[in-house]
Formats: sequence, structure tokens, C-alpha cells
Amino acid sequence: MRSVAIAVFLLLIASCGGSAPSPGLPGPASPAIWPLRGTQADGASSHRRPVVIKVANDAAARPQSGLAQADVILEIPVEGGLTRYALVFHSQEAARVGPVRSARQSDLNYLSTLRAILAHVGASESVTKMVRDAAASGAFIDVDEFQHPEAFERVSGKVAPYNAYTSVAKIREAAGKAASERVDVPAFEFAADAGKTAGTAGTSLAIPYTAAGRVTYTFDQASGAYKRTQEGKATIDADGNLEVMPTTVVVIKTEVKEIAGTADAAGAPSVDYRGTGTGTAVVLRDGKRFDGKWSRQGNDLYRFADASGSAIALKPGLTWMHIVPDDMDLGS
Repeated sequence: MRSVAIAVFLLLIASCGGSAPSPGLPGPASPAIWPLRGTQADGASSHRRPVVIKVANDAAARPQSGLAQADVILEIPVEGGLTRYALVFHSQEAARVGPVRSARQSDLNYLSTLRAILAHVGASESVTKMVRDAAASGAFIDVDEFQHPEAFERVSGKVAPYNAYTSVAKIREAAGKAASERVDVPAFEFAADAGKTAGTAGTSLAIPYTAAGRVTYTFDQASGAYKRTQEGKATIDADGNLEVMPTTVVVIKTEVKEIAGTADAAGAPSVDYRGTGTGTAVVLRDGKRFDGKWSRQGNDLYRFADASGSAIALKPGLTWMHIVPDDMDLGS
């Protein structure tokens, strides 16, 4: 009877012009997607560890190398009103990245979530201990120049401390066997279009950093991405002289607090930020602005929603994510 039932089922499918999977076999698998970029991926590669490289954003560091090949760029406040980049590489392997600088306590807000390999040039004594203790749990891997000098080079034409450079391949090699472990990297929510989510005109946005320099984004209709300037100059990847244009810009507003006892030589203390809970968010994509909320619990990734609770999906491609204080007024 079972063979008759299967035959009848296949006949019905054929008469409707469709096809059915072989009995007992699964249907076609969905294509793998790079979880931090939203584009189609090789299934095995999408489970490798991301590489996070800390890169300076002082005026003397620009133009930096490696920005154009990152999946996500986190721009994080540090001391003295400056910002520092965390370049997250997963779908692409940049051959030259830098200038590489030190880690901060705030990096512990996301490294375990990404199951990443962190590359940096030292840190303060207290932060070095925090990072190494956290990495000892196995949640992420620490590759510090002071422990792995072979993974970094000091280039000519740049003055210290802006002369340390590396590559994604060198960092993976320095991480050893753990770099090849299969990990489940959490995914942002991506969509080719914004769907029914309500947005307003968002062709430009200004982030009024002080010491880091005012950042502006302007939508470029031809590319479907945003031109970025800092202190009036286009953001350029020095490796190939490419203009860096994110497809999605995210601004996360949260509490940013000074860390007691961390003042540098100029008297400016380091800062940390609240990375979980909820707060105000602004998302730019496709020339539209979406005002809503961010939310994040534990080791989850950020999720974004509008006033109605509908998800604000990111556009596949490079996402530039800013962490800013609650009271920062964004301009246009």
C-alpha cells in the first residue's frame, strides 16, 4: 500500500507541473549567507571565525588600510573624544590592514558574541589582563603584537605608533589551530529592501564628533551606498585608493562613561559603553532614515525595530556602526 501511495503522490505532483523530492530525502537546501554581510556564502567558510582588527582613527592614521574589505566597521569612542575602529573581517580577507592600535575594555562588549580573533597592539596593563582572562574561556582568541610579533610589521613611511600593519591571513595563522574551528557566528537581520518598515527621507546624516572630526554621510543613488566624509575629506582605503561607501549606516545611542583610574598622559580617561538592554537607534539605507530602538541581550547581536515593533533590516553589504552617547544630537 505504501508504494501505491507514493506513486499516486508523484503522479499528482507531475500533473500539477511540479516536482517532489525523492521519498525519504530532504528538499533543496537554502543558500548559505554571510551572517555579518548578508550576501551569499560558501557554507563551510561562513562558519570560520571572524577576525577583528583594532585600527586607529586619529588624523595622523588616515587614510587607513583594509576598510573596504570589512563586513562591519564598529566606530567606538575612546579617550579624549577620539574614536577607534574595530574592523570585522569574515567574508573577505584583507591583505593589508592598519595602522593597528591597542585594545580597549569596551572591546569585551562584542568579541565573545562574534566568536572572533582579536588583533591589536597591546593595551593598558589592566585591559591586557581583562582581554587575556576573557580569551582564556575560549569564547574568542587574542592575538597581541607583544605575544605574536610575527603577525605584524612596522612599515616605512609611517611614524610610530601609526606604523604597525598586518593582514587577515597573518592573524589567522598566529591564532593557530583554534582559528580553523567551526563556530556559529550570529547573524544580523538583512533584507534586499526595507519592506513595510516606515522610514523618512534619509539622504544625509551628520555625526558631530569633536576630537575625531565631524562625520557626514550622503546617499549616492548610483551605487545605492553612502559617501562618507570625516573633517570634510572622503573616507579612503589606502590599499587600492578606494572610496569606502557603506550600504547601511547604524547609529547606536547608549550610555558612555569614563573609567576611573585610566587617564592617559594628557589626563583623558578611557571610556566604556553599555552594550546590552535597549536604546535609541538610527538606521540609514537606500536613501531612507529609520528611527527606532536597538535591543541586545547577553551574547546576542543587536536587533533594530521601529516604533511599531517591526524589524529594521540591514541592507546586504558593508555596515558602518557608530556607538555614540545618548545626548549626541545628530544633524543632516
